[in-house]
Amino acid sequence: MPKQCLLFFILMLFTTMPFTKIYAYETDNKNNIITVSPSNDPIATTQDLQKAITYLSGRPDTNQQWAIKLKPQKYFLTQQISTTGLKNTTITSFDASQPAQLIKAPNWDSAKSGEYILSLRMCDHITISNIEFYGQTDFSKSVNSFWPDQGVYIGSCNIVNIDSNKFYNFGNAALRVVTDAKDPVKGVNSFKTHVTHNTFNNIYQTATTATDLVHGGTAQSTWDYNTFYNIRGSIKFASRVEGAKHIEFFNNTINGGDHFGLEVNNYNDFKIKGNTIKNIKDAAITIYTGAADIVKNGFPWGDDFIITNNDIEKCGRGIRYSHEAFPDGSNNTPQNLVINDNTVENLSDPNTPAIFIGNGVIDNLQMNNNQLLSITNKKAIELGKDVHIINAQNNTLDKTMLQLTLPAISK
Repeated sequence: MPKQCLLFFILMLFTTMPFTKIYAYETDNKNNIITVSPSNDPIATTQDLQKAITYLSGRPDTNQQWAIKLKPQKYFLTQQISTTGLKNTTITSFDASQPAQLIKAPNWDSAKSGEYILSLRMCDHITISNIEFYGQTDFSKSVNSFWPDQGVYIGSCNIVNIDSNKFYNFGNAALRVVTDAKDPVKGVNSFKTHVTHNTFNNIYQTATTATDLVHGGTAQSTWDYNTFYNIRGSIKFASRVEGAKHIEFFNNTINGGDHFGLEVNNYNDFKIKGNTIKNIKDAAITIYTGAADIVKNGFPWGDDFIITNNDIEKCGRGIRYSHEAFPDGSNNTPQNLVINDNTVENLSDPNTPAIFIGNGVIDNLQMNNNQLLSITNKKAIELGKDVHIINAQNNTLDKTMLQLTLPAISK
């Protein structure tokens, strides 16, 4: 066979096979799967993973579902893995019983390498599952934050599923879900993120705070069945502009924290149900006007908060809702605050009541069937003078019915 024919035959053989080798990863074109393995060289490992994700971002069949599967080993990375516009892609471990470990290499320099292990911007229909992420921060020496040390960034994305991952040792946000600062759409343009069955341990926070003043947090997001250990800051939902709303925070466990448990700033329509929050030094749940020193022009927030069926134990304070004015004096009247069927016990703060509602006018408060037990200061519930209650029954302190003195009763 002539040499030219032989070369042509070999070329045709490889281009028609379902498995092809592109860069240092394997591509299964038949099943739409890219398989990645780490190298002994962290630089090569980083480049291979970046090339795989870049390849899928630019593929012509973005309407087809693809997957990147990571073989079960340690992936020491030297810089941030970034993508913009990725669609219909799952990033997961090849074997869920042996999760791939994405680790910031010892020589990682956030000033040069980037802050995040994985950064996704303007992406659509993405799943990240069964992966372990490791940061650089050891809080055993200090509880102070290290802002450049962050985990996964989800900026201005739509329909993202973060499922069954583990996040360890981040000095700032292990997971940040937010509207990206470079998004041409102002306000909130981050939708439908589902964060479920993940474990977070030894991190400063999770966050939805934007990095600029014209973009906000996220909307239509559900966080459920996650476990958070040793939180140095809080599980934080914050927005600096109007439009952050429709959040479900269900059936999560927060165990151990140096500041707050769940912290919410400037959202609407926020449901907090069935969570266990314990061993928090300050407030288990705190909701207030946030970034007042940064947000100069206020906007309406605080409507339709539902806080029900939560167990709060061994914290400094219990539930706090404080609707202060913004620096420009604006302060809307939020509607419909429901605090029902919660159990709050063993609070240690010497001064603050177990449940505090105040610092602004609030219409239509319902507060029923809350059990308060072993509150150190014996202060149960404090309501501001402008809180308008429509229903408050069967609240108890150490199993004794509370006779609330209502400062303002509407209707």
